[in-house]
Amino acid sequence: MKEFSLAFASKVWEFKLRKEQIAVEFLPNLSLSHANIPDLIRNALSQPVGYPELKRAITPDDRLAIVLVDHFNGFLEILISVLEHIAGTGVAMENVTLVCLACTNSDSWVDNLPDEFNEIKIEVHNPDNKKATAFLTSADDVGMLYLNRTVIEADQVVVLGKRQYDPYFGISGAEADIFPALANSEMISTCSKEVLGDDANSDLGKQKALKVSWLLGAPYYIQIIEGSNASVEEIFAGADQANRFAEKRLDEIWKQDATSTFDLVIALVGGADEKIGFVQLCRALVCAKRIVKKNGAIVLLAQAEFNLNDIKKQLEMKSIGKSEAAFSLVPHHLIRHWVDAASQGKVYVSTFEGKDDIARLLALPLRSAQELCDLGSKADGVAIIRDAHKSYINIKKR
Repeated sequence: MKEFSLAFASKVWEFKLRKEQIAVEFLPNLSLSHANIPDLIRNALSQPVGYPELKRAITPDDRLAIVLVDHFNGFLEILISVLEHIAGTGVAMENVTLVCLACTNSDSWVDNLPDEFNEIKIEVHNPDNKKATAFLTSADDVGMLYLNRTVIEADQVVVLGKRQYDPYFGISGAEADIFPALANSEMISTCSKEVLGDDANSDLGKQKALKVSWLLGAPYYIQIIEGSNASVEEIFAGADQANRFAEKRLDEIWKQDATSTFDLVIALVGGADEKIGFVQLCRALVCAKRIVKKNGAIVLLAQAEFNLNDIKKQLEMKSIGKSEAAFSLVPHHLIRHWVDAASQGKVYVSTFEGKDDIARLLALPLRSAQELCDLGSKADGVAIIRDAHKSYINIKKR
């Protein structure tokens, strides 16, 4: 028998296959030793890629907009280090605005900021508020675009976020944290309705995001590449060159090759210290979907937390086109891939939070390791993807 230990969240399931069954395991190329987060962010800020240090790029009178559209491992610790770096330049904290989305759950971290940052402004971007946006461009390749006014009017824009694979952007983060997330509701709705291809790395939105970033001048990007569980593998700071370095490093760590597709794909999602929601499940499904055979099965092993009723509404496509639903809950393009996967084969999800009504998400419950072994016994080929929500599997032609 072939035996595998499948660790996800606080659980470990033993998975067994017959010796003659084909089994391929995909593992990230992670470093054996991790630098701590303060060292990583300190080094990134002091040695930016192709860009002067941030403290040399701003003056004490500058108005700064720091864009935060997503949470990531070490979020608060990294943000505080960035604010301390900015404060060291003499910039008054009243001239700094943190621009975030509702999905960042700002109330959970704002209260934990040190007292010296009490004068910082917190702005939750509202795409439906016309006064909160300003005209940026009407270029043919972008369309009539109004973007967050605070970002447009800032003397320096700092974007703090993580790089990850995404079916709309190819690799999201950096420029993609500005557009379309901080656009007006009409533009967000337009992007939500764009036709998506089957390729999980279609790069559909990247060119538009690059154009918008270029129109803003030279935003300063601080980019986090996550490791396993709740660790941070690397941090890059700088502008265009730093973005390319970050993308290359992301591929070196999280991109792997496959030469065939599989009857059963087992996607492990999250370690013991990671908070997993429906977005992470969707990203894992996008990864697994690329290498599963038609009418095959995908198993998501995770302990996830989310509101079933909210997600069910989006799965039913009742709220598509509404900006607050399209980006505050789960991006539409991820929902589309979930629906496609469920219609083309079977999707199993390990039960979470004691709930057995996973069928409301067009999926089937998987309650034990034995059920998984029974499922695996019927498959000729099985793939196991560790940290599937962070991975990208590239199909190579023989």
